[in-house]
Amino acid sequence: MPPLIRLMLEPQQGGTYAQMLRAVRAAEEAGFDAAFRSDHLLTIGGPPQPALEAWTTLAALSRDTSRIRLGTLVTPLTFRHPAVLAREIVTVDELSGGRLEVGVGTGWFEAEHTSLGIPFPPLRERTDRLHEAVEVMTRLWTGRPVSYSGQHYRLDSAVALPRPVQDPLPLLVGGHGGRRSTQLAARFAAEYNTTSTDPAGAAETFAKARGACSEAGRDPATLHTSWMGTVLVARDEAMLRRRLERLAVWSGTPGASPDEVRGRIEAHGVVGVYEQAAEKLRAYLDAGAERVYARLWDLDDLDQFSEVVTEVLPRATA
Repeated sequence: MPPLIRLMLEPQQGGTYAQMLRAVRAAEEAGFDAAFRSDHLLTIGGPPQPALEAWTTLAALSRDTSRIRLGTLVTPLTFRHPAVLAREIVTVDELSGGRLEVGVGTGWFEAEHTSLGIPFPPLRERTDRLHEAVEVMTRLWTGRPVSYSGQHYRLDSAVALPRPVQDPLPLLVGGHGGRRSTQLAARFAAEYNTTSTDPAGAAETFAKARGACSEAGRDPATLHTSWMGTVLVARDEAMLRRRLERLAVWSGTPGASPDEVRGRIEAHGVVGVYEQAAEKLRAYLDAGAERVYARLWDLDDLDQFSEVVTEVLPRATA
């Protein structure tokens, strides 16, 4: 089966709903399998930009698109009580006609929590909360009454209806191969995603996720593995430099030179003219990435969306 190419957006860096909708529709037209967005409430780097909330945005996108799958990568469980988030997820799944996937994580951006008054416990507690929250949500999605008494969450004969359109609703766990994240994925997830790593690191992470499945008595082949990272491509060096200059603005470093921006991407992403980019993308596929989430920062550069699908992906899979 050929790898799935998916769009990843970072709209906390700025952007209107109209821009996001044009981008997702362009991805749908270009042949992307899915469009995912981050779940952040504060701009990362640079001055604060308009940042539309993730789940209300996905609800709107679910009604304004028809084929492309939608999701978050990832939703921090620090933002919302899992019983409320479970209901929001089911709502978007129904609105989209069963096109939703959900990535979950512990949350990492301390500044957005501090500035908004959202508690940001130590990592161990955030991880404990994530494990409890995922169990709470998956049990609520059965539609049966749920009583739960954990260290952080308690439910008393809770019923969440309707049930999701999809059974099971695809859940993604993000991580870097740590024992607790891979155990969580082996127990509950359809997919394990990693980011901020080179192909060798991705291969090691995927091996740990498969190992966790084996330890849990699950067939490792039933857990999809994926990589997410910045992708910036162009037909020639002149166009590539122009896109690098625009990326500097979108990613919150407007004073950075194209060479500086390219250097940052090369360590953990895909950048270059078509052949160069395809070679790096091929390395991630060879490492075991069944799905690639191409993080395209510039919401207005719709030509690049189609270039990733029509020019780079075919070269990477040839």
